[in-house]
Amino acid sequence: MMLKKVIAQAAVACAGMMLAGAALAAQPTAAKPETVSGGRYGPVTVTKPSGPLRGFVVLFSRERGWGAADQQAADALAKAGAMTVGVDSERYAANLAAKQETCHHLDGDAEAVSHQLERLAQSARYYTPIVAGVGQGGAIAKQILSMAPENTIAGVVSVQPAAKLDARFKPCPPDPTIVRRAMPGFVETAAAGDTAKLVSLVTSHLHDTSSSDELDVSDLPLVELPAKGGSDRLAIVISGDGGWRDLDKTIAEALQRDGVSVVGIDSLRYFWSEKPPAQVSRDLARVMRTYMARWHANRVALVGYSFGADVMPFAYNRLPADLRDRVAVMSLLGFAPAADFQIRVTGWLGMPASDKAMKVAPEIAKVPPSLVQCFYGAEEQDTMCPALANTGADVIKTGATITSATTTSRSRRRFSARSASRWRRVERRRPLRGGRGACGSSDGRPAGRPFSRFPFRLRRGVLPRRRRSRIALIEAGKPVELPPRGGEIGIGTQHRA
Repeated sequence: MMLKKVIAQAAVACAGMMLAGAALAAQPTAAKPETVSGGRYGPVTVTKPSGPLRGFVVLFSRERGWGAADQQAADALAKAGAMTVGVDSERYAANLAAKQETCHHLDGDAEAVSHQLERLAQSARYYTPIVAGVGQGGAIAKQILSMAPENTIAGVVSVQPAAKLDARFKPCPPDPTIVRRAMPGFVETAAAGDTAKLVSLVTSHLHDTSSSDELDVSDLPLVELPAKGGSDRLAIVISGDGGWRDLDKTIAEALQRDGVSVVGIDSLRYFWSEKPPAQVSRDLARVMRTYMARWHANRVALVGYSFGADVMPFAYNRLPADLRDRVAVMSLLGFAPAADFQIRVTGWLGMPASDKAMKVAPEIAKVPPSLVQCFYGAEEQDTMCPALANTGADVIKTGATITSATTTSRSRRRFSARSASRWRRVERRRPLRGGRGACGSSDGRPAGRPFSRFPFRLRRGVLPRRRRSRIALIEAGKPVELPPRGGEIGIGTQHRA
């Protein structure tokens, strides 16, 4: 008996040593730092994790430039799973001072470098950048978040921020056309601390790669906009390739005000890696079932803008029959003849679809024409909408653009009438089966008004006037310089001429 006990104790001790050794062997490490071009940042120091990527951090140095303490923080963040871009704050300020600009949009530089380096790293998903720093670097990080539109910067970590931002940064005043209810990301500040404090605060916001629940939609980049007071109508909006911002966000908020609950799918993040049409449809089905049950909706509108419009027919045609029956209307805006299923730099530049793009004509032909609304502008050329005329689809031609302030009364009447009719027809159908709750009938919640307006521009590839900074992108190792041109989308960031 004593021998068995000794053997058991030895086995336990040995197993413990083996597990400890395995844990040490599996501990993430940081790859050797490398220096690459960072656009207006100048040369930046990139430190990558050797294991799974959990996030992307733009780390700004202290006042005197990139030093040993900054690299120590970058190494620690990389070991925690963050690709870390080290920016020499002094060099960045000098580069900006040399430019003939009245003010500088600092947030676009951080977002652009995240697009560039995550694409080169062939990341399976897109991580919105966290900006961080100590001292002057902390002040820069706070300034960036204060300027950033929603869904562009994940958050800020600022340790012992400098009391005053270096005057050479000359941040631009807030854009009066952007209304924000709060900061567009988390804010972590510490009045005292050092490298360890910064690393601790950043690490708490990195993605947890160990958690994956296939029964919910937490793995999808969704934006929830439930209607006030509830609604039995649900709109699922797939954004353009710039992500959930500007037009897509404005469309969704207008629908929400009209009493329609909205779930937005951020294309920039969802299609960062290639998704086959079948997977897109499966994920759309998950979103439909989840939110129809959660918000007690029984009628669904599928809305796609630009990139999102192009992929929508593929997703709809592969839905289960019971979910297709729940779709009241499919509205396509900026609908092109070919669909890409991965975000590409060429798309941001307004260039033609890639060689991998799939023709949409065979797919839209399978969609019942009575479901389809196709909006396009008079100046739009790369559009499928005219081809749908005389098919039974609702094809609406507007002026050059549709803005949030004005829409043609004809377009508004047609959209509202068609939507109301489709809502009523779907409402009479049998309850949906297979979801997480009864979704087939209204539970007394207010139905609200039918869709009445779409506040957005229609010209494909054109955004409202935002900021544009001269920044370089790299795809397949080739830099692309973007000259300032007012009003046109370039790389997925907002711009101002």
